[in-house]
Order: sequence, then C-alpha cells, then structure tokens
Amino acid sequence: MTAFMQMTSHPGYAGFQQMLAAADVENTDGLDVLRLVRAVNFAFDSALTDALRDDTLTAPRWYLLLRLWLEEQAGNAGVNPTHLSRMQHVSKNTISDHLRSLEEVGLIERELDQDDRRQFIIRLTAAGRDAVRVSIPGHMRTMNTLIAALTPDETRQLLDLLAKLHGALRGSGGQQEC
Repeated sequence: MTAFMQMTSHPGYAGFQQMLAAADVENTDGLDVLRLVRAVNFAFDSALTDALRDDTLTAPRWYLLLRLWLEEQAGNAGVNPTHLSRMQHVSKNTISDHLRSLEEVGLIERELDQDDRRQFIIRLTAAGRDAVRVSIPGHMRTMNTLIAALTPDETRQLLDLLAKLHGALRGSGGQQEC
C-alpha cells in the first residue's frame, strides 16, 4: 500500500484493502495517481474560484468562457452545448446550468442553429470577449502562484509526466483532446 493510501483514514479503506489483498492486488499506484490528480484539480478550481471572488464567474464558468474564446479564435462562429459538454468533460445538464448563468449576466448568447433547429449555437458577446481578455493576465498569475511550490524544473517534469500519462490514457481509449 502506498503512503497516500496509508494516510487516508476513511473507515471504508480497511474493507477496500482486504478486498485488494484477497485478489492479490498489491499496487494501487493507478488509483493513487487518479485520486491525486482529481484532488489537485478540485483544489486548483477552488483556489481559482476564490481568486475570482464572483459567484457568477466560478472557475468552471471561466474555463467555459475561455473555451468559447478559443473556439472563436479558431474560426468557429459558435458551438453547440453538446460540443462544449464534451470539451469541458461535464454533463449536458452541468453545461446548461453554466450557460444559463453566463447568459443571464450577458457574457454569452445563444441562437437557434439554422441547420438543425433542435440545437442552439453558443457564442461570446462583446462583454464575454472583454471579460476573457481582461481576466486572462490575472488568472494566469493566480494559476502560476498556485504552482509556486514547484521549481521550474519540477514544473517541466510534472508537465512531461502528465503529458505522457495523458497520451497513454488516450491510447487506451481515453477522452478526446481537451
């Protein structure tokens, strides 16, 4: 059992450890990496949301605005919610909630798709573009501050390792490119 699993004091882990031992599974590195990546992602999003100090523009909603801005920069006039759901790795219900919130404050607009009248096309408004443009420098500084515990060499090493893991996961049928 790894140190990360040993530190976990959840009462259910005793049964989990017994189940693994009965199945002759000694290595939990895959689980440990997954748990740490998710924990870091959650902590990162929480810290970014705190830095935003805005109930409307949470980290997931800021990432959504950034995704729409990137799509626009790539020449896409707008994208549908299903595409956004896939690219942001969240459910359609979650995307709908975020889009509704962003639309209420005027950062995005939705329009019926003329090619498929069952779909909507989502695009940034001028205010949404301005929000992304104005917020990016500060958010980048915040994100860099969050990883300040790592040296530049450690940051490069972590990026290399995560890219390698991402490539391995994609090769085994993982998610599409983010």
